[in-house]
Amino acid sequence: MNWIRKGDGHADRPMPDSASAAQLFPELRGADPVTALNCLSSRLDKLKATSSHDETARGDNLSLIQEAGDAHLCALLAQFLTNSADKQSTREADWNALINYQKTLTAALCTSARLLLNQSTTNPSLQLLGAAGAARGLDACRTLAKICLVRYLSVPPKLWQLAYAVHGEAEKAGCSATPVRMHAAHKTITTVTQELLRLLMLQAIAPDMMAPAQIEVANRVIAQLGGDFTLRPRGATDSPFCFAPASDRAPYRAAGQPLGTDTEIRYFGAGAGINTLERLYKQLATATTADIPAFGKDIAPHVQISAIQHLLAFWGATSPYSPPAHSEATGTLHVIHRYAGIWQHLSRARSGAIALTLAEDGDDAPQVPETWTLLDAGGNELGAEASQQSYDWARCGDMVAVLMHGNNECWLGVIRSLHAELGRGLRANIAILSRDPQAMQLRVLIGKDEENLYTEETARQFGFNLVSAIILPVDSAVSPKPTVLLPPESWKEGRVYEVTGEESARCLRGVRLMRRGDDYVRAIFEWVSMEQA
Repeated sequence: MNWIRKGDGHADRPMPDSASAAQLFPELRGADPVTALNCLSSRLDKLKATSSHDETARGDNLSLIQEAGDAHLCALLAQFLTNSADKQSTREADWNALINYQKTLTAALCTSARLLLNQSTTNPSLQLLGAAGAARGLDACRTLAKICLVRYLSVPPKLWQLAYAVHGEAEKAGCSATPVRMHAAHKTITTVTQELLRLLMLQAIAPDMMAPAQIEVANRVIAQLGGDFTLRPRGATDSPFCFAPASDRAPYRAAGQPLGTDTEIRYFGAGAGINTLERLYKQLATATTADIPAFGKDIAPHVQISAIQHLLAFWGATSPYSPPAHSEATGTLHVIHRYAGIWQHLSRARSGAIALTLAEDGDDAPQVPETWTLLDAGGNELGAEASQQSYDWARCGDMVAVLMHGNNECWLGVIRSLHAELGRGLRANIAILSRDPQAMQLRVLIGKDEENLYTEETARQFGFNLVSAIILPVDSAVSPKPTVLLPPESWKEGRVYEVTGEESARCLRGVRLMRRGDDYVRAIFEWVSMEQA
């Protein structure tokens, strides 16, 4: 408890700064993230075992630990946002370091904050310190929730119980709306209520339908817009989401839920934040690539845009997705992933041989399908438990081919949602886009505004500008218009592609982008004649 000098206990005394944190933890300099977080976890255990009559000193120590661990935590978490090449054993060790550190820190911060808030009822000078501690605790709750969500795990019920209790103590002490800085180095002012709302709005994004990198973007959006979110007073029911402060239940969408007799139910929503988000989306949708990274250059522009589209849809008054009723089903699914592997399988099934162009381009050998367990089906969806080997690559939005009926049929689908429980398998919902996808080779027709080193005749003769495409015929249940899948680098709105290998020449023109994944784009197209091209 002597890591920092004790102040005089007044609410306006300066908090320790980040430089102090660096001096207190010299062993963290240059340490790898796992070592650093394990070291800080040890410090937290020692601090927990130390008795003190000065809770302000304990709170200051916890603040320093939180600051010292932030960069290491972000570095370690970053590898879970993408498909990492690390071995499963290494990833599990990294995961354990992350979750163990953040669980211990979150519990310590919230416990300390509640003690300070309780003491402030008889010592008002502690009110500001208690509010700052509560804000730090709720910020830690949101980080812990994000760590769970990027691996498609449910947020522990105890976290919601703890977060509601911290905010309730702040309201009782009369400081839930008091402006505070969580750390001395932070210029941003926040409140306990704003931090609770940031946590609640993170859960409200339907995270089981987002890729991990999109969840990270959503968290950064929430960090910026938190001041615009709205927590309605008790009795007001005019917001789309709600929570029960006396429970350990996660916040949920209020539509369709019975009001009941619990007058303690609180409603909340994005408030003015939805308008800010709409303006931001319009700016990003029309910006050049260089202007797009509004939420960090470490995340691809198309991921940022798709994440904001998702937030606009799911923060609205009504949910844009209603899952169809599922009936129990049994059997196995043979699944192929990655766009190149799917195209290769479709092409081979159609022609009886692997397309030479893919092999020449350095693509992998034909992919061995993974075996998933079919659980249920409904509408155009299949529910399945993914195989163990799928855990490291499966992400919402990934395209998959599902081999059906003894592998005689190949259905094309996209992973719509994922959910995992500790000790259980990974549950996947696959939305079937087509039961008759067709692999084709297209040749890009160079537009008049595009530079070209050779003529169209030369390109046709020597097979230049070839693109591996998958055509999805019209299906009224999925898309009323024909759609095409292409590698991202081959897509351009308005571009015309010529179908190769057919006696009668025909072309298609890309009309509008529907979705972009990491290794594919899905777009609406129209058939045109060579003369129209």
